[in-house]
Amino acid sequence: MQGTPGKQLYPTLMSMPALTPAERQSAERDAHARMSSGLPLLVSGADETMRAFSAGDASAMRDAGARVRQGLSLFESGLSTHLALAGGEQPQAVALAWFKDQMNLPQPGVAATSGTPALFGVSPGHIATMLGLGLTAASLLAVQFLRMRRTQSILRRTAQPARPAAPGLVATPPILAASGTVPPIAFAPSAATAGPALPSDAVVPPRQAAPRRAWNGVLKVAQVVRETPSIKTFRLVEPSGAPLPFDYLPGQFMNVEVEPAPGDVARRAYTIASSPTRQAYAELSIKREAQGKVSQFLHDRVSVGDLLKVGAPYGAFTFTGMDEDSIVLIGGGVGITPLMSVLRYLTDRAWPGEIYFVYSARSTAEFVFRDELAYLQRRHPNLHVLATMSRSEGTEWMGPEGQITRELLQASVPDIAKRRIHVCGPPPMMTAMKEALAALGVPADKIHTEAFGPASLPAGKLQPAPPTPAEAARFGGTTPAVAKPSEVIVTPARNTVVFSRSGKSAALPATMTVLEAAESVGVEIPWSCRVGICGTCKVKLQQGSVSMEVEEGLPPEDKAAGLILACQAKSTSGNLQIEA
Repeated sequence: MQGTPGKQLYPTLMSMPALTPAERQSAERDAHARMSSGLPLLVSGADETMRAFSAGDASAMRDAGARVRQGLSLFESGLSTHLALAGGEQPQAVALAWFKDQMNLPQPGVAATSGTPALFGVSPGHIATMLGLGLTAASLLAVQFLRMRRTQSILRRTAQPARPAAPGLVATPPILAASGTVPPIAFAPSAATAGPALPSDAVVPPRQAAPRRAWNGVLKVAQVVRETPSIKTFRLVEPSGAPLPFDYLPGQFMNVEVEPAPGDVARRAYTIASSPTRQAYAELSIKREAQGKVSQFLHDRVSVGDLLKVGAPYGAFTFTGMDEDSIVLIGGGVGITPLMSVLRYLTDRAWPGEIYFVYSARSTAEFVFRDELAYLQRRHPNLHVLATMSRSEGTEWMGPEGQITRELLQASVPDIAKRRIHVCGPPPMMTAMKEALAALGVPADKIHTEAFGPASLPAGKLQPAPPTPAEAARFGGTTPAVAKPSEVIVTPARNTVVFSRSGKSAALPATMTVLEAAESVGVEIPWSCRVGICGTCKVKLQQGSVSMEVEEGLPPEDKAAGLILACQAKSTSGNLQIEA
């Protein structure tokens, strides 16, 4: 349809009685073209063969083999022709040799035209050609094998994340030696860089948050649950539906900021009662306090769908099971919240250590999380729950009544002096528990306590509330006189504090804290509890010296780095310079 197609190389040679110089050059060009086109087919076919072989694709291997054969045929034909022409063979002899080779016909022992001896019916030129092809194929296979080894090595390194190094161990955070849910497995590093081998049942606790850079933002109230007549649980989620934007440890707390009235900002710290294993939400179980501006606002005016401004996480009243094989959790009232976070975390992880949970409430009506504690105790044989309280009208109670005593602890917790203990509750309960535990021989370093507001201060440092007029009249006391504005005596301040970052300074009487001085001149220092517990108001002391009545919110490493608690720091010698 489109003209007579050109003859192929060997039919052309068969039609030539003898080769003229021009025809020889043409035949050599054709032979070289065949060799040039055959080599790429050989290389691509070999690559495709290895890929198909690795994938186990038989169809692809068949197609790749055909490509290799086609390339080899082109290369052999061009090379044979080139060698034959170089040796002075006639065109018909070259074509006939090719035909016999393709048809697998026996070759004569001696070449007809060139007189070159053959070995076992194969000419030396053919042997050289096959050796060359064999070496080429072996080289291609070796290159492909090395490429596959390299690819597999890269895949092994990228398919499974390596564990970041931690002090003494190869893990994301410190390792909790316990059985239970195992996090995603990471391949073992090489012997040259690997740390101590991890136990097969190792459990990784949540990532430790940065000590000074907590997350601040807005969370949405997804659910509000009334636990008792005075306690509500607020479930907070990320407004976009993503996981929480921060990591925390069981027992840490969160700062909540509200605005009950325009311009009236109030903050309060509340323990996160949920477990860090539940990354979709954080729960705050809050008691409505008669004098608590923030708790009243949350109970009375916050509902599902509202947004809360929060900061988290804070606090060192945590336990993940890393250092101990048992734990005693003692709580009173709403002080149960950090203990519930620890308990929920340990049971979610199926921690195998012994857990003793001792709780006291005023009455069964205020027994928060009662059903959940009963469920967890049924499901986890290593959990032992003891509660004491009076029975509310219309409820059942078969347990002990009254407060937690030394005798009760001794009878319910075996070998209590050898166990780690966490205590959280109202001030009188905290003081009584410390005395009871000391009497039972518990070392002071085994007792860990936390409370917010006045409950966090030692009992001896709490100032008694002044009597009301009614109490003064009944018991013969006197009501403290309120000084009139004209009677207030202002003592000149000897010292000043300079805030280097904001470029402001303020008078600093001996009785005034750094935080109060900052607020008097409009220097913003974040704060929450104002009693030295939460650590929110940590700032760097650049010059001078201070005293702090409470330092629970200041870890030793921060204190060594020159940080102070602005809400507690008072000058002890001259002027101060603060980085704020």
